[in-house]
Parts: sequence; C-alpha cells; structure tokens
Amino acid sequence: MAGIAGRALAAGVLAILVGMFAACGGNQEGVEATGETGGATTEVTGGTTAGTTAGGTTGGTTAGTTVAGPAQDDFQGIVDSYAIAQEEISSEGGLKEVGPYLVGYIVEPAEGWWEGEPNRLRWREPEAGETNHIEVLPFDPDTGLLIPEMSITLTVLDESGREVESKELEFYYGEFYHYANNFSLPESGTYTLKVDLEPPRFNRHGSEDGEGKVFTQAATVEFEGVEIEAGEE
Repeated sequence: MAGIAGRALAAGVLAILVGMFAACGGNQEGVEATGETGGATTEVTGGTTAGTTAGGTTGGTTAGTTVAGPAQDDFQGIVDSYAIAQEEISSEGGLKEVGPYLVGYIVEPAEGWWEGEPNRLRWREPEAGETNHIEVLPFDPDTGLLIPEMSITLTVLDESGREVESKELEFYYGEFYHYANNFSLPESGTYTLKVDLEPPRFNRHGSEDGEGKVFTQAATVEFEGVEIEAGEE
C-alpha cells in the first residue's frame, strides 16, 4: 500500500511540474513518467541537480521592465527532490493517509545539522546517546506537495506501548524539505511511531464560498511494527 501511494505521490508532483515546464516553454528532456498496474511509477534521469541550469529564457515585460521567464530546467531540482523523498520513504519508512494528510516517515542513523540564527549558524553534532534521526513528511494527497508551517510531535513507543521518547519536530532544508529530530532509543527492535499533526499556520487563498479552506484539522497517525536499528549505519 505504501509503495503504491508513494508512486502515486511522485507521479502527481511530476505531472504538475511537467505541466509547469510546458506552460513556461520548458524542455522536458530527462523526465519520464510511466504507468504500472496498481499505481503509477516515475523515473527521473540525469541525477540530482545542485542548482539551476541557465538555459534558454522567455522574455516578458511588466510595467516597461523586461524580466526573464523561468529557464528550461529551473524546476528540475523540485522533481528530483520529490523522487529522492519517494525512494527513501519506500526503502527506509512508510506512508499512510489520515484525514486531509498523506504522511510519510523515514528512519535513519542520528545526524548533525546547522542550527541557530540565520546569520550565526553553528554546526551541531549528534549528542551522546542519540541513535536515530526520524523524519516526517506531511503531503497534500491531491497535489503531492509537502505541507509547510505545521507543528508536529513524534512519540516513539516500545512493543508494550510504553513511551520511549517524545519530541517536537523541526523543519529542515536538505535533499528534500522535511520535519525531523534526533531520538535516543535504548536498543534495536520493533517500535510504534505516533505522529501528532497540528494544522498549518499559513494563510490560504480561495473564495468566500469555502474554496481554499483546507488543512484545518489536527490528526494523529500511528506506524506500527517499525523495525529500527538503533544507531547502526
């Protein structure tokens, strides 16, 4: 089920972005979408792009000022990032739909990160005892896009249902955007990940008749039977 949902997620995002490429007169070379029984699959070729390619541009004018339109490969990095997220959810996590959200998780060894004030970032190594970096990705099921501005708490439960640790997740920039934190698990074993999501705090475009009035509900989802290797690469 998670594999099918993951493929549909990436396919939905890819379809949206391919449409954006076409609208901008962009080149779709290197992006291929294929169908498969039970769901859709996507293939992104050419590897992950580190930045944007200064290819051809389209010209336009606004109030007498000429501005360049998007370069043909400006959105390739977005396609790549969602493809990487899909792959990691499939291989190192899982995916469930709850309420208005499609929620994925990824479990990895503990990681370091940059933190602090933007102009005074400092590198933080994993603290003593931290064994795993657990990521949560809440998506819009209709578009496949990641939902920002959410408050998310992740609670790790052992096989008896006892709480091992509970933390609020932070928002991270990386190969793909996600919410995460490091956790300290006593041993490798089977755990339940309980994810509590609060509605996002951003404003919503739409109309007075209710269009755009989305993501207004809190939700809780549990991933049971998660095998975690505590701190092992």
